[in-house]
Amino acid sequence: MFYQKVGFIGGGRITRIVLNAWKRKNALPPDIKVAEIKAEVAEKLKKSFPEVQVVKSPEDLAGAELIFLAVHPPVLPEIIPSLKTLLKPETIICSFVPKFSLARLSEALGGFNRLIRMNPLATSYVNAGFNPVCFGPGISTDDKNKFLGQMNLLGQVPEIKDELIEVYASLSAMGPSYLWFLFYELVRLGEEFGLTREQALAAVSQMLIGAARTMAESGLSPEEVMDLISSRPMADEEEKIKELYRQKIIGIYNKLKP
Repeated sequence: MFYQKVGFIGGGRITRIVLNAWKRKNALPPDIKVAEIKAEVAEKLKKSFPEVQVVKSPEDLAGAELIFLAVHPPVLPEIIPSLKTLLKPETIICSFVPKFSLARLSEALGGFNRLIRMNPLATSYVNAGFNPVCFGPGISTDDKNKFLGQMNLLGQVPEIKDELIEVYASLSAMGPSYLWFLFYELVRLGEEFGLTREQALAAVSQMLIGAARTMAESGLSPEEVMDLISSRPMADEEEKIKELYRQKIIGIYNKLKP
């Protein structure tokens, strides 16, 4: 049995990703409320998910069994007073917010420890996510199993240590943003060379799926994997590209970590 009364504080990207994953599996909870004060964000949410009730204040989420915190880190302290009014012995809070460890969030909530932290990946939108999760001490085995059953609809949900959430946020959650623009450039080139957009998308998408499976399943070293293709047209630029990636991603991690 999944959680039936679910609330979200924040109606932006992450909330839409989670809702779309559930909708694709015909598993939207019957009672979903989203607290969102920005009119344009609320309107976009209602257009995509008419089943969802959009409210203006976190306090309107009273009675929710599971509440997701889907706001940016600077906003979280502002909503703590309203969040405290929602806390019941049976309530579970799942935070998508980086920088706030379980201990820090518990302290802000006056010692409340029925807490979960999760790091959703954008690919959860199509049920193909990799969404690391960690559980606070107040989460029972039954709570955990119920939560994982519902969130496994988004994709893989590995359990990790709290202090690693920001590492995964920097690598996997942000990862598509480092690469998608390159993939879409391959699609555009395919169209320039005579493919239809559908053909180019299919070719690039299947190549990426196969490339990922080769990394994960071949048992080969990185050097052996890359040696499976005889030519490396980007070889002269690889070190420059890797250094640029290192600088940018280290910068992101330093911003995200507590």
